[in-house]
Amino acid sequence: MLRLRLLALISLVLVVVAPACTDGESADNSVGDAVDAPTSSSIFHADKTFTTDSFMAAGWKKSKEYDTATVPESTEIWYGFFNQKDIEIRFYQSHESALEHGVPLAEESLQMDAGARIGGVNTVRTGYSAYAVAGNAVMLCELDVSSCETLINALEAS
Repeated sequence: MLRLRLLALISLVLVVVAPACTDGESADNSVGDAVDAPTSSSIFHADKTFTTDSFMAAGWKKSKEYDTATVPESTEIWYGFFNQKDIEIRFYQSHESALEHGVPLAEESLQMDAGARIGGVNTVRTGYSAYAVAGNAVMLCELDVSSCETLINALEAS
């Protein structure tokens, strides 16, 4: 009886642990692919120029400024939050510059793993799943584009 229980326990552990040990590149990994894939992007207000003050007036809370050396052509980069969601905003000289230089880098950022170390021991990357372009600003959105769209709607109201 004890051997039967032990065999059942070992079988259960193998059934639970074995799938976690795969490399994640199999064709059956549709759930993982859906999580890793960017959810969407949006473009708004091609004719407007925004500043950090514009976003702060709409309710976005700025937290930390990043060095622009790692994001070519950007004029400012701020990490902050809106409605308890992380939103990084990268400012450019114009809407055209945001599209030309900012969108490719935003798409690259979406492909990076959340929680990855990007510098020193205390530097951990926030995971972004979508981006939006509002005028001269490229916004990286934590979960999906709806958090950025809500902020853009608040920009219009302020």
